[in-house]
Amino acid sequence: MFKSLSIKIAMMFVLLTISIIILIGSFMTGSIDTFYDNEFKNLMSLVFSDEYVSQLNKSIDAGVEAKELYKNISIYSGQIGVDSFRNIYLLDGKTGKTIDKLTTNTELAKNLEVSPNVITAIGGKTGNETLSSSGYMDYAVPLMDGDEVRYIIYICDTKEETDNVMNSIFTIMIQALLIGLALSVLFSILLSKTIILPIQSLTNKASRLSEGDFDEMIEVRSGDEIGRLTNTFNTMASELQNTLKEIRSEKDKSETVLLHMTDGVVAFNKLGEVIHINPAAKELLKIEDTQDITFNSLFGDTDISIEKVLFLPHFKSTERRITTDTNELNVHFAPFKTTDNSDGLIAVIQDITEQQRLDKARREFVANVSHELRTPLTTVKSYAETLCDAAADNNMDSDMFKTFLNVINNETDRMTRLVKDLLLLSRLDYSLKDMPKESFDISEMIKSLVDRLAMSTREKKQTLIYEPTNTLPVYNGNPDRIEQVLINIITNAIKYTPQNGRILITTIYMYNSITIKVIDNGIGIPEENLAHIFERFYRVDKARSREMGGTGLGLAIAKEIVEAHDGTIEIKSKPGIGTEVVITLPTGN
Repeated sequence: MFKSLSIKIAMMFVLLTISIIILIGSFMTGSIDTFYDNEFKNLMSLVFSDEYVSQLNKSIDAGVEAKELYKNISIYSGQIGVDSFRNIYLLDGKTGKTIDKLTTNTELAKNLEVSPNVITAIGGKTGNETLSSSGYMDYAVPLMDGDEVRYIIYICDTKEETDNVMNSIFTIMIQALLIGLALSVLFSILLSKTIILPIQSLTNKASRLSEGDFDEMIEVRSGDEIGRLTNTFNTMASELQNTLKEIRSEKDKSETVLLHMTDGVVAFNKLGEVIHINPAAKELLKIEDTQDITFNSLFGDTDISIEKVLFLPHFKSTERRITTDTNELNVHFAPFKTTDNSDGLIAVIQDITEQQRLDKARREFVANVSHELRTPLTTVKSYAETLCDAAADNNMDSDMFKTFLNVINNETDRMTRLVKDLLLLSRLDYSLKDMPKESFDISEMIKSLVDRLAMSTREKKQTLIYEPTNTLPVYNGNPDRIEQVLINIITNAIKYTPQNGRILITTIYMYNSITIKVIDNGIGIPEENLAHIFERFYRVDKARSREMGGTGLGLAIAKEIVEAHDGTIEIKSKPGIGTEVVITLPTGN
């Protein structure tokens, strides 16, 4: 209950009111008590002046008795204010006791105490001191008989009249306190509404801000400090909304970039725990659950550690190569530090498997080109040297001369075909997308090729058949390149199909695509070679391919051309049974 600001304000007002009333009451009661004491003392000193006391002393010297003396003093009873609360006594100067029958109130005289002022008077001096702790006011005047105190005039006031006044004042103070408390509660309620309601509005708005609600603004109802605070809070909420939008936008951008990055990104804190990992990293590192993943579990086999990265001053970044079961990975390690001085390590993972494969293919390509060119060049050189030596000795017959020249000519043709295929591949790599296209009839092209290649099939007693399944539409492409693909595939089928073999060409138009199949019952291709059949310079049987004049680039060229037409080419084969080549060309209709 006391945590409420309204209750605290009410309690403050109540305590303030009580404090003020108590302070005022204490001041008033003290002032009134002091006033009555001073009035009493002044009155007594005025009545019992030195002149009057001197006259009384002379009367004692003249032999006036106590009773006559008391009568003389009682003349001033009205002036002194003698009543039921204030009495005048004549005391014995030696004992301070009341002289019997010399008082208007004998009952009080019996219980009269010897006060400090009486003791002072016995000593010969006027006792006029006021004791705050006593419940009465008194005044003692000594009457001298020579040097001896004969009598003491003693006036004592029980202060009942003062107490009655004080009680009345106290009653008034209690009433004032109750009224003040009521007014305090009322004022605290009004003040609470003035202060607490805007603060409650600010609190509710702050709560909505924490939940992400920035739409509603608080109404500014005054121009005082509360109003300025409300206006400042509205401005702050607007600025916070804009800032959060910018942060959210940047966060979305960063998350989108990390989400769609092909490189893996893993961030670790200083304890080696994963604080962020993107999908690419999960895929590259084959991670499904990141809960128990740490830096050591991922990269513990390397010489990199969290401590080395974070605490070595010269360490900035480094790279390490990691080999998994399926991939070759290059990992870049770098430390990072946020604004709250928390350290961590980020690992950027790049899949270099394809790059390594391409580098290997490039090296093999250079080696294959060198090998393919070296063999015919060696042959040409050796035969040419033999011819030169024989011509110098004039001992070579014409048949051997012709044979050597035929070998040189064939090897030269082979090098020419190899260079032409390499140049063609180079042009295809740079200009496939820009090659001119036109509409032509693929079915008529195949029929023309079958007629042109019929001579080759008759020499090997092979059967070459073209059987279209349905009518093919006009195709838009580069006819020279498509023809080159078909010649390559069909001539390969003729080369690797033995005598009396059968080669079937079928076509079909379906699902907006033209499918061309070349099926033979030749020697076939082993299954382990099918994955590499479209690689440059790849041969299943290198010796046999060279004997038949192949360069090892024909299928690579065919694949480049088909893919440039947005098509696909596949080869299915079994050794001893035959081979099926399937070419699919989309028509776009």
